[in-house]
Amino acid sequence: MSEQPNDPGRAVPEGAVPPFAVVPLVTSPAQPSADADEKYSTGIGFGLWCFTLIFVCGIHRFYLGMYGTGFLWLLTFGLFGVGQFVDLFRMKHLVQKANVRDGYLLHPRQAHRLATGTRPPTPERKLTPAENMQQTLLKAAQANGGVLTVTQGVLASGLGFEEVEEALREMVVKGHVDVDNAADSGVIVYRFPGLAGPFD
Repeated sequence: MSEQPNDPGRAVPEGAVPPFAVVPLVTSPAQPSADADEKYSTGIGFGLWCFTLIFVCGIHRFYLGMYGTGFLWLLTFGLFGVGQFVDLFRMKHLVQKANVRDGYLLHPRQAHRLATGTRPPTPERKLTPAENMQQTLLKAAQANGGVLTVTQGVLASGLGFEEVEEALREMVVKGHVDVDNAADSGVIVYRFPGLAGPFD
């Protein structure tokens, strides 16, 4: 009797796969239906509503976690029958609301956003005047090779010498800018190390 390829006694070279090896397939789990995810069921809600026929009202509200109105319905015979009658037509909404409240279903708006892939717009933060000035000075320094004088900052921003100098000093204190003197003229220059490059 000849040995079969998948017999345990047969030697197989390391790394080789026998011809009849069983390879498990990875399958994605089946998507459960919406009813499988719901803790609260519309059918049970309607069934408990039927306790009205033996003059016990509000049991469906206890089931849905609405204990306050459940006691009210129980003591007033479903708000004298009116509330109990309205609940008969609102049962699907009450069940969905209970499932959303307890996290068993997504809120309809969230489900719509996920289905369409849209997100609510995030409001853009407006820059303060100081941040606007810093942006302007950074752009001016970038255009000048990472070096800026107070005069160049005044030309770029349209502000006065004192305001530009104060903004540059604040950036020096925070460690974003270095102070130096130009070799040929001795003018105070502000060097922006982050704009100098290249960074190796």
